[in-house]
Amino acid sequence: MQLGAGLAGGLLLGSTLARADTLVDSVVPATDEMAKGIKKSGKLRIGFSNGFSGNTWRTECLEQMKIEASANADRYDFIVVDGQGDITKQVNDIEDLIAQQVDAILLIANSGTAVVPALRKAERAGIVTVPFNLPVDGEHWTAYLGTDPHQKGMILGEKLNDMLSGKGKIVGFDGLPGNSYSAGVWEGAKPKLGPGIEMLALKDAYWEEDKAKVIMADLLAAYPQIDGIYSDGAQMAVGALRAMKAAGRALVPVTGDDYNGLLKFYHAEKANNLNLKMSLVSEPSWEGIIALRTAVKLLSGESVPKRQTIKPTRIDGDNYLQYMKPDLPDGVFVDTTLTDEQLKKLFS
Repeated sequence: MQLGAGLAGGLLLGSTLARADTLVDSVVPATDEMAKGIKKSGKLRIGFSNGFSGNTWRTECLEQMKIEASANADRYDFIVVDGQGDITKQVNDIEDLIAQQVDAILLIANSGTAVVPALRKAERAGIVTVPFNLPVDGEHWTAYLGTDPHQKGMILGEKLNDMLSGKGKIVGFDGLPGNSYSAGVWEGAKPKLGPGIEMLALKDAYWEEDKAKVIMADLLAAYPQIDGIYSDGAQMAVGALRAMKAAGRALVPVTGDDYNGLLKFYHAEKANNLNLKMSLVSEPSWEGIIALRTAVKLLSGESVPKRQTIKPTRIDGDNYLQYMKPDLPDGVFVDTTLTDEQLKKLFS
Protein backbone atom coordinates (compact mmCIF):
# COMPACT_ATOMS: atom_id res chain seq x y z
CA MET A 1 0.00 0.00 0.00
CA GLN A 2 1.17 3.52 -0.73
CA LEU A 3 0.22 6.89 0.68
CA GLY A 4 0.87 10.09 -1.17
CA ALA A 5 0.07 8.45 -4.50
CA GLY A 6 -3.09 10.37 -5.29
CA LEU A 7 -1.57 13.26 -7.24
CA ALA A 8 1.91 11.80 -7.78
CA GLY A 9 4.67 10.10 -5.88
CA GLY A 10 4.22 7.85 -2.86
CA LEU A 11 4.97 7.34 0.83
CA LEU A 12 6.09 3.80 1.50
CA LEU A 13 5.10 2.04 4.70
CA GLY A 14 7.62 0.49 7.10
CA SER A 15 9.26 1.61 10.34
CA THR A 16 8.60 5.23 11.24
CA LEU A 17 12.06 6.56 10.46
CA ALA A 18 12.44 4.40 7.35
CA ARG A 19 9.12 5.66 6.05
CA ALA A 20 10.02 9.23 6.95
CA ASP A 21 13.15 8.89 4.82
CA THR A 22 10.98 8.36 1.72
CA LEU A 23 9.08 11.60 2.19
CA VAL A 24 11.44 13.48 -0.10
CA ASP A 25 9.72 11.66 -2.97
CA SER A 26 6.44 13.36 -2.04
CA VAL A 27 7.81 16.92 -1.98
CA VAL A 28 8.38 19.03 -5.06
CA PRO A 29 9.56 22.63 -5.53
CA ALA A 30 6.60 24.92 -6.22
CA THR A 31 8.86 27.56 -7.82
CA ASP A 32 12.45 27.85 -9.03
CA GLU A 33 13.14 30.56 -6.41
CA MET A 34 15.62 29.42 -3.78
CA ALA A 35 16.00 30.39 -0.12
CA LYS A 36 19.62 30.89 0.92
CA GLY A 37 20.82 29.03 3.99
CA ILE A 38 22.61 30.48 7.01
CA LYS A 39 25.34 28.19 8.29
CA LYS A 40 25.26 27.86 12.07
CA SER A 41 27.78 25.93 14.18
CA GLY A 42 27.19 23.99 17.36
CA LYS A 43 23.98 22.48 18.62
CA LEU A 44 20.94 24.19 17.13
CA ARG A 45 17.73 25.35 18.80
CA ILE A 46 14.57 24.98 16.73
CA GLY A 47 11.24 26.32 17.95
CA PHE A 48 7.80 25.26 16.76
CA SER A 49 4.84 27.61 17.18
CA ASN A 50 1.79 25.37 16.89
CA GLY A 51 -1.20 27.63 16.32
CA PHE A 52 -3.42 25.26 18.26
CA SER A 53 -3.52 21.61 19.29
CA GLY A 54 -7.28 21.14 19.26
CA ASN A 55 -7.59 18.18 16.92
CA THR A 56 -6.02 14.82 16.25
CA TRP A 57 -4.27 15.94 13.05
CA ARG A 58 -2.19 18.31 15.14
CA THR A 59 -1.57 15.51 17.66
CA GLU A 60 -0.20 13.24 14.93
CA CYS A 61 1.80 16.03 13.33
CA LEU A 62 3.50 16.95 16.61
CA GLU A 63 4.20 13.29 17.48
CA GLN A 64 5.98 12.76 14.17
CA MET A 65 7.99 15.94 14.69
CA LYS A 66 9.00 14.77 18.17
CA ILE A 67 10.15 11.41 16.76
CA GLU A 68 12.18 13.21 14.09
CA ALA A 69 13.68 15.57 16.68
CA SER A 70 14.48 12.70 19.04
CA ALA A 71 16.38 10.94 16.27
CA ASN A 72 18.42 14.13 15.83
CA ALA A 73 18.80 15.12 19.48
CA ASP A 74 22.56 15.47 19.03
CA ARG A 75 22.02 18.12 16.34
CA TYR A 76 19.26 20.31 17.81
CA ASP A 77 16.92 20.99 20.72
CA PHE A 78 13.22 21.12 19.83
CA ILE A 79 11.08 23.72 21.62
CA VAL A 80 7.28 23.61 21.25
CA VAL A 81 4.79 26.38 22.11
CA ASP A 82 1.01 26.20 21.68
CA GLY A 83 -1.06 29.19 20.58
CA GLN A 84 -4.27 27.48 21.80
CA GLY A 85 -6.21 28.84 18.82
CA ASP A 86 -5.60 32.43 19.93
CA ILE A 87 -4.07 34.67 17.26
CA THR A 88 -2.59 37.12 19.78
CA LYS A 89 -1.07 34.33 21.88
CA GLN A 90 0.61 32.82 18.85
CA VAL A 91 2.17 36.15 17.92
CA ASN A 92 3.43 36.50 21.51
CA ASP A 93 4.77 32.92 21.37
CA ILE A 94 6.78 33.71 18.25
CA GLU A 95 8.16 36.86 19.83
CA ASP A 96 9.16 34.83 22.91
CA LEU A 97 11.05 32.39 20.67
CA ILE A 98 12.82 35.35 19.05
CA ALA A 99 13.75 36.64 22.52
CA GLN A 100 15.17 33.18 23.32
CA GLN A 101 17.43 33.59 20.25
CA VAL A 102 16.46 30.30 18.68
CA ASP A 103 18.09 29.47 15.35
CA ALA A 104 14.86 28.61 13.52
CA ILE A 105 11.13 28.98 14.03
CA LEU A 106 8.64 26.59 12.46
CA LEU A 107 4.96 27.49 12.62
CA ILE A 108 1.43 26.60 11.63
CA ALA A 109 -0.24 30.00 11.58
CA ASN A 110 -3.67 30.65 13.06
CA SER A 111 -3.76 33.73 10.84
CA GLY A 112 -1.56 34.09 7.79
CA THR A 113 -1.78 37.87 8.18
CA ALA A 114 -1.35 38.38 11.93
CA VAL A 115 1.99 36.56 12.17
CA VAL A 116 3.66 38.66 9.45
CA PRO A 117 5.11 41.38 11.74
CA ALA A 118 6.57 38.75 14.08
CA LEU A 119 8.13 36.88 11.16
CA ARG A 120 9.57 40.13 9.85
CA LYS A 121 11.11 40.66 13.30
CA ALA A 122 12.58 37.13 13.22
CA GLU A 123 14.00 37.83 9.77
CA ARG A 124 15.77 40.94 11.06
CA ALA A 125 17.19 38.88 13.93
CA GLY A 126 18.71 36.39 11.48
CA ILE A 127 16.35 33.57 12.48
CA VAL A 128 15.32 31.05 9.84
CA THR A 129 11.50 30.81 9.58
CA VAL A 130 9.63 27.88 8.04
CA PRO A 131 5.84 28.19 8.08
CA PHE A 132 4.05 25.05 6.92
CA ASN A 133 0.58 23.54 6.44
CA LEU A 134 -1.30 26.87 6.53
CA PRO A 135 -0.11 29.61 4.14
CA VAL A 136 1.35 32.89 5.39
CA ASP A 137 0.98 36.24 3.62
CA GLY A 138 3.86 38.12 2.04
CA GLU A 139 7.48 37.00 1.68
CA HIS A 140 8.94 37.66 5.13
CA TRP A 141 9.70 34.00 5.82
CA THR A 142 12.58 31.84 4.69
CA ALA A 143 10.78 28.84 3.18
CA TYR A 144 7.20 27.55 3.08
CA LEU A 145 5.84 24.05 2.52
CA GLY A 146 2.43 22.48 2.42
CA THR A 147 -0.19 21.06 0.11
CA ASP A 148 -1.66 23.42 -2.47
CA PRO A 149 -5.03 24.50 -1.01
CA HIS A 150 -6.25 25.93 -4.31
CA GLN A 151 -5.42 22.74 -6.21
CA LYS A 152 -7.06 20.62 -3.52
CA GLY A 153 -10.14 22.79 -3.71
CA MET A 154 -10.31 22.40 -7.48
CA ILE A 155 -10.28 18.62 -7.07
CA LEU A 156 -12.90 18.62 -4.31
CA GLY A 157 -15.17 21.06 -6.13
CA GLU A 158 -14.99 19.13 -9.38
CA LYS A 159 -15.65 15.80 -7.68
CA LEU A 160 -18.56 17.14 -5.63
CA ASN A 161 -20.07 18.60 -8.78
CA ASP A 162 -19.69 15.20 -10.48
CA MET A 163 -21.18 13.30 -7.53
CA LEU A 164 -24.22 15.59 -7.67
CA SER A 165 -24.43 15.49 -11.50
CA GLY A 166 -24.13 19.27 -11.52
CA LYS A 167 -27.25 20.16 -9.55
CA GLY A 168 -28.43 20.37 -5.96
CA LYS A 169 -28.35 22.34 -2.73
CA ILE A 170 -25.25 22.00 -0.55
CA VAL A 171 -23.88 23.20 2.78
CA GLY A 172 -20.21 23.78 3.53
CA PHE A 173 -17.72 23.63 6.40
CA ASP A 174 -14.43 25.51 6.87
CA GLY A 175 -11.87 25.27 9.68
CA LEU A 176 -10.73 28.15 11.90
CA PRO A 177 -12.35 31.53 11.13
CA GLY A 178 -10.22 33.56 8.74
CA ASN A 179 -7.57 30.89 8.13
CA SER A 180 -5.88 31.07 4.74
CA TYR A 181 -6.01 27.32 4.07
CA SER A 182 -9.81 27.10 4.12
CA ALA A 183 -10.03 30.28 2.05
CA GLY A 184 -7.67 28.79 -0.53
CA VAL A 185 -9.53 25.48 -0.75
CA TRP A 186 -12.88 27.24 -1.21
CA GLU A 187 -11.36 29.61 -3.77
CA GLY A 188 -10.33 26.55 -5.79
CA ALA A 189 -13.59 24.65 -5.28
CA LYS A 190 -16.13 27.38 -6.00
CA PRO A 191 -15.50 27.77 -9.76
CA LYS A 192 -15.70 23.99 -10.20
CA LEU A 193 -19.26 23.88 -8.88
CA GLY A 194 -21.66 24.24 -11.77
CA PRO A 195 -24.47 26.81 -11.98
CA GLY A 196 -26.90 24.15 -10.84
CA ILE A 197 -25.20 23.89 -7.42
CA GLU A 198 -26.49 26.26 -4.71
CA MET A 199 -24.45 26.83 -1.54
CA LEU A 200 -27.01 27.31 1.24
CA ALA A 201 -24.53 28.10 4.03
CA LEU A 202 -20.75 27.96 4.58
CA LYS A 203 -19.86 27.64 8.28
CA ASP A 204 -16.68 27.64 10.36
CA ALA A 205 -16.51 24.36 12.31
CA TYR A 206 -12.87 24.56 13.53
CA TRP A 207 -12.02 21.15 11.98
CA GLU A 208 -13.97 19.53 14.83
CA GLU A 209 -16.43 16.68 14.35
CA ASP A 210 -18.65 17.54 17.32
CA LYS A 211 -18.89 21.21 16.36
CA ALA A 212 -19.84 20.31 12.78
CA LYS A 213 -22.51 17.93 14.09
CA VAL A 214 -24.13 20.70 16.15
CA ILE A 215 -23.97 23.19 13.27
CA MET A 216 -25.41 20.63 10.86
CA ALA A 217 -28.35 19.94 13.18
CA ASP A 218 -29.24 23.63 12.93
CA LEU A 219 -28.81 23.60 9.14
CA LEU A 220 -31.08 20.57 8.83
CA ALA A 221 -33.77 22.43 10.76
CA ALA A 222 -33.39 25.44 8.47
CA TYR A 223 -33.17 23.66 5.12
CA PRO A 224 -35.52 20.80 4.18
CA GLN A 225 -33.36 19.92 1.16
CA ILE A 226 -29.60 19.31 1.48
CA ASP A 227 -28.12 17.26 -1.36
CA GLY A 228 -24.41 17.45 -0.60
CA ILE A 229 -21.73 18.55 1.87
CA TYR A 230 -18.63 20.50 0.93
CA SER A 231 -15.92 20.32 3.59
CA ASP A 232 -12.17 20.91 3.57
CA GLY A 233 -11.81 18.50 6.52
CA ALA A 234 -13.35 15.05 6.77
CA GLN A 235 -13.88 15.26 10.54
CA MET A 236 -16.39 18.02 9.84
CA ALA A 237 -17.92 16.02 7.00
CA VAL A 238 -18.55 12.97 9.17
CA GLY A 239 -19.93 15.15 11.96
CA ALA A 240 -22.42 16.57 9.47
CA LEU A 241 -23.32 13.08 8.24
CA ARG A 242 -23.88 11.86 11.79
CA ALA A 243 -26.31 14.76 12.30
CA MET A 244 -28.15 13.76 9.14
CA LYS A 245 -28.39 10.16 10.31
CA ALA A 246 -29.65 11.24 13.74
CA ALA A 247 -32.31 13.37 12.04
CA GLY A 248 -33.42 10.49 9.86
CA ARG A 249 -32.30 12.27 6.68
CA ALA A 250 -30.87 10.47 3.66
CA LEU A 251 -27.06 10.60 3.59
CA VAL A 252 -25.45 12.59 0.80
CA PRO A 253 -22.11 12.98 -1.05
CA VAL A 254 -19.28 14.66 0.88
CA THR A 255 -15.75 15.94 0.44
CA GLY A 256 -12.90 16.07 2.94
CA ASP A 257 -9.51 14.62 3.75
CA ASP A 258 -8.05 11.42 5.23
CA TYR A 259 -9.90 11.19 8.57
CA ASN A 260 -10.34 7.56 9.61
CA GLY A 261 -13.73 8.30 11.19
CA LEU A 262 -15.22 9.19 7.81
CA LEU A 263 -13.73 6.10 6.16
CA LYS A 264 -15.24 3.88 8.87
CA PHE A 265 -18.60 5.68 8.75
CA TYR A 266 -18.75 5.35 4.96
CA HIS A 267 -17.92 1.65 5.20
CA ALA A 268 -20.69 1.05 7.75
CA GLU A 269 -23.38 3.10 6.00
CA LYS A 270 -22.80 2.83 2.25
CA ALA A 271 -24.83 -0.35 1.73
CA ASN A 272 -27.98 1.24 3.17
CA ASN A 273 -27.40 4.70 1.66
CA LEU A 274 -26.87 4.37 -2.06
CA ASN A 275 -26.49 8.14 -2.49
CA LEU A 276 -23.63 8.31 0.04
CA LYS A 277 -20.42 9.04 -1.85
CA MET A 278 -17.13 10.67 -0.91
CA SER A 279 -14.15 12.30 -2.59
CA LEU A 280 -11.19 13.03 -0.32
CA VAL A 281 -7.75 14.62 -0.68
CA SER A 282 -5.43 13.97 2.27
CA GLU A 283 -3.60 16.53 4.38
CA PRO A 284 -0.40 14.58 5.23
CA SER A 285 0.32 14.80 8.94
CA TRP A 286 4.04 14.28 8.24
CA GLU A 287 4.51 17.81 6.88
CA GLY A 288 6.25 18.79 10.12
CA ILE A 289 9.03 16.30 9.41
CA ILE A 290 9.76 18.05 6.14
CA ALA A 291 9.66 21.42 7.92
CA LEU A 292 12.25 20.26 10.45
CA ARG A 293 14.51 18.86 7.74
CA THR A 294 14.15 22.05 5.73
CA ALA A 295 15.22 24.14 8.73
CA VAL A 296 18.25 21.92 9.37
CA LYS A 297 19.32 22.20 5.74
CA LEU A 298 19.03 25.98 5.86
CA LEU A 299 21.02 26.14 9.11
CA SER A 300 23.69 23.95 7.50
CA GLY A 301 24.17 26.64 4.87
CA GLU A 302 22.25 24.85 2.11
CA SER A 303 19.79 26.58 -0.19
CA VAL A 304 16.30 25.11 -0.49
CA PRO A 305 13.26 25.93 -2.66
CA LYS A 306 11.42 28.98 -1.35
CA ARG A 307 8.15 27.05 -1.69
CA GLN A 308 7.70 23.29 -1.57
CA THR A 309 4.48 21.47 -2.41
CA ILE A 310 3.46 18.32 -0.54
CA LYS A 311 1.71 15.72 -2.69
CA PRO A 312 -1.47 14.45 -1.00
CA THR A 313 -3.36 11.19 -1.40
CA ARG A 314 -6.73 10.90 -3.16
CA ILE A 315 -9.27 8.58 -1.53
CA ASP A 316 -12.77 7.68 -2.66
CA GLY A 317 -15.29 4.86 -2.58
CA ASP A 318 -13.17 2.75 -4.92
CA ASN A 319 -9.92 2.68 -2.94
CA TYR A 320 -10.84 3.61 0.67
CA LEU A 321 -10.27 0.09 2.00
CA GLN A 322 -6.55 0.51 1.26
CA TYR A 323 -6.44 3.34 3.80
CA MET A 324 -9.17 2.69 6.37
CA LYS A 325 -7.92 1.50 9.76
CA PRO A 326 -10.92 -0.36 11.24
CA ASP A 327 -9.17 -1.24 14.51
CA LEU A 328 -7.94 2.29 15.21
CA PRO A 329 -9.84 5.32 16.58
CA ASP A 330 -11.88 7.61 14.36
CA GLY A 331 -9.49 10.46 15.10
CA VAL A 332 -6.58 8.93 13.18
CA PHE A 333 -5.50 10.66 9.97
CA VAL A 334 -4.28 7.86 7.75
CA ASP A 335 -1.66 9.70 5.64
CA THR A 336 1.01 9.34 8.33
CA THR A 337 4.45 7.85 8.98
CA LEU A 338 3.26 6.47 12.34
CA THR A 339 2.74 2.72 12.61
CA ASP A 340 -0.57 1.28 13.77
CA GLU A 341 1.03 0.42 17.11
CA GLN A 342 2.29 3.97 17.55
CA LEU A 343 -1.16 5.32 16.66
CA LYS A 344 -2.82 3.00 19.18
CA LYS A 345 -0.46 4.19 21.89
CA LEU A 346 -0.89 7.85 20.92
CA PHE A 347 -4.68 7.70 21.05
CA SER A 348 -5.15 5.20 23.88
